[in-house]
Amino acid sequence: MAEIRWNLFADAVDKRLAVLCYSFTRAVVEWPELNKAMLSRACNAKPLSAANYLLICHLLRLDPHRYFKRDKRRRVTRRVIAKTLTEQPVTVSGARETQVRS
Repeated sequence: MAEIRWNLFADAVDKRLAVLCYSFTRAVVEWPELNKAMLSRACNAKPLSAANYLLICHLLRLDPHRYFKRDKRRRVTRRVIAKTLTEQPVTVSGARETQVRS
């Protein structure tokens, strides 16, 4: 599965806004497609929609592939879980060591 490294993206957005000397308010004035909530989410490493992620990368001239992480783990499906459960060894029942008290 793939994911975005939101912490790295947040740092990059913060640094880029600082280099441009843009506050959230000024950024929204310069780029009306943005809003303060979207910028806040980006700077606080909160997930964004793919479209908003790409929009911010485009406007701030950030490379979206830089924050992309391709995980080599396979996706877990119900079929994989069922197969794993059927392949697990079963413990043989045995006599209990407890005694019944009267």
